[in-house]
Amino acid sequence: MNTRFDFAAAQPEPLIHAEYPLEQLVRCKTTRFQLGFARMAMHLLPHFRHTVMNVSDKGLVILAASEMALALPGEVIRQIYADDADIGAPEVRLVYGDTVQEPIMWVRASVPRAHTESVVHGLITRKAEIEEVDWFAPSPVVRATAPLRELLGYPDALAALCGGKAELQMWLSHYAPVPPGPGIAA
Repeated sequence: MNTRFDFAAAQPEPLIHAEYPLEQLVRCKTTRFQLGFARMAMHLLPHFRHTVMNVSDKGLVILAASEMALALPGEVIRQIYADDADIGAPEVRLVYGDTVQEPIMWVRASVPRAHTESVVHGLITRKAEIEEVDWFAPSPVVRATAPLRELLGYPDALAALCGGKAELQMWLSHYAPVPPGPGIAA
């Protein structure tokens, strides 16, 4: 799981671009000057829907509304930089304040009828709350909410389960307190 829990942060800052709950760092393997790489990449890359890009001394930071929104920028970066691009794993962005909050996503999946029950069970194992299953649609539609940290990798898992015949949409619903767990201070 690629969620950053930094409870040592002295001064919590408001989450800039809160509508983009995912972050991905892109670095260049052939230079020590990641700031220069990030500036050049920003110059070369087009604008992508549902993403914001920021230049940092660590490299190019891509903020995205969902994992699906990260796919196209990653593909274009690989086309431009080939093996020189080091594209990090997506990380969930948390909101720090009196309580640490995580993004909760709406999920809408239109799936082949034969896979509907498996999709529902798969979402439940990812701690999703099933809001509705529309069995009367031509392809059943499953609607749910789930923590984004549990949904990382879900687009690929759903495509594999349904043989690429599912339609998936995910978008930010809200932020909710991170539940206490092992290693996390309550």
